[in-house]
Amino acid sequence: MHPLKWHPMLAAALACAIAGPLPSAQPAQPVSPDWSAVAGTYPALGTLASKEELAILHWLQDTRTRADVARVGVESHPDLDQFLAAIGSPSDASAYPGTVALLKQAKDDMKEVVRTLKTTFGRPRPYTTDPTLTPALPPDGSFSFPSKHATEGILFASILIRLDPPDQTALLEEGRLIGDDRPMAGLHWPSDVTAGQRLGRAYAAYWLALPENAGLFQAACGEWSQAQAGGNPN
Repeated sequence: MHPLKWHPMLAAALACAIAGPLPSAQPAQPVSPDWSAVAGTYPALGTLASKEELAILHWLQDTRTRADVARVGVESHPDLDQFLAAIGSPSDASAYPGTVALLKQAKDDMKEVVRTLKTTFGRPRPYTTDPTLTPALPPDGSFSFPSKHATEGILFASILIRLDPPDQTALLEEGRLIGDDRPMAGLHWPSDVTAGQRLGRAYAAYWLALPENAGLFQAACGEWSQAQAGGNPN
C-alpha cells in the first residue's frame, strides 16, 4: 500500500512541500485560462436539452423535503465548518484561522470571474423562465450561468484536498453537494452547476499556482500538518 494511504501526517506534509515554491527559484506566473471556454455552454431555450432540464427541475421541486431545503439554506454560505463536519473533524473553523483566510481570499478573487461570466452569458434563472417553479430560497437577482455556489464548492474542496489528501473523497462530495443542491432549490439549471464545478476546479489550480498566494497556502499547511499530528492547529 502506498504510504500516503496510511500516514495522514506524511500526506499533509508532502502536499505542502509540493505546493510550495522552491526557496531558490523564482516561481513562474501562470497564464490565466479563457474562463468562458472553461465554463462552456448551456442548452438554448426550446431545445430538447433545455426541456429535459426543466423536467428535472420540476421533479426536484415536487420531491424535495424540508430537510433538503434546510440543507441548501446552510449551503448558501459555504464555509470551512461545513467541510470540517463532512470529514468528522472535532474542531471548528476557529481552530484554522490561516485556512479561513486562504479560502476567503480565493473566494474573493474568484468572484469577479464568475460575475463577468454571468453578465457575458446573461442566462435567465429557471424560475423567471417558468413561473410554475418556486425557488426554496429568496432569489438574488443575478444571472444563472455559471452557478457561483457550484464554483465555490469545488474551489473550496480542491484547495482543502491539497491540505488534507486523506479526506479527499469526503471533501469532494461536500464540495459537489453545495452545487448539486442548487437545482433542487429551484435556483439554477443543472448545466449551471456543471459549468460552475468545471470552473471551480480550473480556478483552484490557477489560483494556487499564483506566487502571491504561496504564503497563505503555507500558513494553512502548517495548521493541517499540526492537526494531523494530533496537536492544536494554533
